[in-house]
Amino acid sequence: MRCHGSIKEMERIFGVSYPTIKSRLNRITQMLDFVETDPAPSRADIIDRLRRGEITAQQALTELDGGT
Repeated sequence: MRCHGSIKEMERIFGVSYPTIKSRLNRITQMLDFVETDPAPSRADIIDRLRRGEITAQQALTELDGGT
C-alpha cells in the first residue's frame, strides 16, 4: 500500500529482488478473496458512451450482448 504498486520501490524498501517481491505478492493474492473491481458497464453507461461517440453502434451492441 505504501508503495502504490511500485515493485521497484518495494524492492528498495524490503531489500529483496524483483522475483522475490513478485513471488510474495502472488502468495498474498492467492490468499485473498477478490471481488470484481471492473464490473461490466450498465446499459445506461453503454448508451451514454454511444451518444458521446466514444463507441460505435456495433461496439455498443456487442457490449449489450455481454461481449467486450
